[in-house]
Amino acid sequence: MQKALLSTVTKVISGASLGLLVLVSACSYSNGGDPAPCNDPTPVTYAGVISPIFDTNCRSCHGAGVYQTLGGGNDYSSYQAIKNQSARLILGCISHEAGYNPMPKGGAKISACDIARIKSWIDAGQPNN
Repeated sequence: MQKALLSTVTKVISGASLGLLVLVSACSYSNGGDPAPCNDPTPVTYAGVISPIFDTNCRSCHGAGVYQTLGGGNDYSSYQAIKNQSARLILGCISHEAGYNPMPKGGAKISACDIARIKSWIDAGQPNN
């Protein structure tokens, strides 16, 4: 009886271990893949990806008519306006890094995927189209 119980316990533990191994190996980061939070193959351009992110998260305070009163003078109303801003400031604020004002002000941090998209866009030279 003890031998049968031990055999059953061993099979359960082996099965659980195998299941955990399969789950962990499915993670792209553990496979040596890109640890980026999103793997969207769409080219990151201002018009196609970045402007909608700024529409959703930034322009209520940093838009054309309000950036001087609500946005601390930081204008994110257009492609050229964003290019004129410090990329380091933008990334520091949206990433909630120490020493930067966390943005959006009073709101939740934007998604890790959107932060990665903005960083990718900056790293690619901020293409417009």
